[in-house]
Amino acid sequence: MTGHAANGQKVFGKRKDPHRVIIARGDHVRSFTISPWIAGAATAIGLMLAVGYVGATAYLVLRDDIIHSSSERQAQMQLSYEDRIASLRARIDQLTSRSVLERQSLETQLEGVLTRQQDLDTRQSRVAALLQKAADSGIRVAVGGPIPQTKPDVADPLLALDAELTGTGIGGTPEPIEIGPDLNLRGSQSETLAPSVGRPAASPKDQAALDGKKTLIESVAGNLQRMDREAHLALDVIAVSAEQDAKRISETADKLGLQLAGATPPQDPAESGSGGPYVALGATDFDARLHRAERALIVLDTLKTAARGIPFDRPVAGAPISSSFGPRLDPFLGRMAMHTGTDFKAPRGANIRAPGPGTVVFAGRNGGYGKSVEIEHPSGVVTRFAHMSRILVKKGQTVAARAPIGRVGSTGRSTGPHLHYEVRMDDRPMNPTRFMDAGERIKPLLEN
Repeated sequence: MTGHAANGQKVFGKRKDPHRVIIARGDHVRSFTISPWIAGAATAIGLMLAVGYVGATAYLVLRDDIIHSSSERQAQMQLSYEDRIASLRARIDQLTSRSVLERQSLETQLEGVLTRQQDLDTRQSRVAALLQKAADSGIRVAVGGPIPQTKPDVADPLLALDAELTGTGIGGTPEPIEIGPDLNLRGSQSETLAPSVGRPAASPKDQAALDGKKTLIESVAGNLQRMDREAHLALDVIAVSAEQDAKRISETADKLGLQLAGATPPQDPAESGSGGPYVALGATDFDARLHRAERALIVLDTLKTAARGIPFDRPVAGAPISSSFGPRLDPFLGRMAMHTGTDFKAPRGANIRAPGPGTVVFAGRNGGYGKSVEIEHPSGVVTRFAHMSRILVKKGQTVAARAPIGRVGSTGRSTGPHLHYEVRMDDRPMNPTRFMDAGERIKPLLEN
């Protein structure tokens, strides 16, 4: 087989051996044989280079799209991560803000409770003084224990609650006004706050402790409110009891025709010039209640002092009445006559006592009265004691209630031993029995 090379040289080779290559250059002829493995390797390398070229070309063509897609995925992941971080931060801020607000609210509530306690302490001292004054006036407000003047020392850094409340009762004179078993003006030193309070910082981790303190503060605030209501109730009871007692004394004196110092005469509503809308008692405040109770006690004490100057007692204890006040048959003349006093049948020498405090304005013999004594009392009433066997006082002498002033006898115009007892107002005889009966009714009010 004859062929032509690229440079015009002839190449001779055998067609039967496809792997033998012959190269002729002029007179020189060269031949070599290509192994099948080498040919295969060369073919494979050529294919790999072709594939690599194609792949490189495709990468260069698609690189921008791949880079853009990867950047978008990374940006999306970053945004999602940032959103998650922002959500967590917002949740943390929300929890922190809630904790701060709750702590601020707790501190505000605590300051409010402390202020209320200080105000309640001041009120309690005023109520305690009024309770003592009421007791001196005979109006007893029973408290389960003594009212303390100072708060107890407490160890709790936030709050201090004391022992369980004791049951108490409350009443006036002479009949008790029942309020119930829960009246306790100071709570027996219980449900009070410490004067200085620590305020620990609250965080989400100790939220349970913060909630517990909040609940405790609310409980103490409720107890303080209840104690305040009970103080109001005590003032109302004192005022009502004092006003009722004063009214009984004043009405008793009015029925006897006496006007006591400190008593206000009742007015006809049509002439009093007063009015206005009705306001329930519960709408009044502490100062108004305290003022009303204080005024009622002052009026009551004034009326009691004045009423003690009225001759209410019996001049001879246990002696029966032998002749009443009013018209009767005269024992000497046997015809109707006015009996200006009351006769007490008693044995000769029995003690005659002053029916009330006063000053002796007469002591000696007085015509048909025989040996007699006259006492002028602070109320303006004059009492006269006649037919005495012995006089134990002198004119101008001051005598106390129930003080001995003489002995029963039968001097003067008398049929036998007895005491002729008169009560006179503006030199007018009054029925002594009315005074003695009135004394029996209001005697419990005047003993204190």
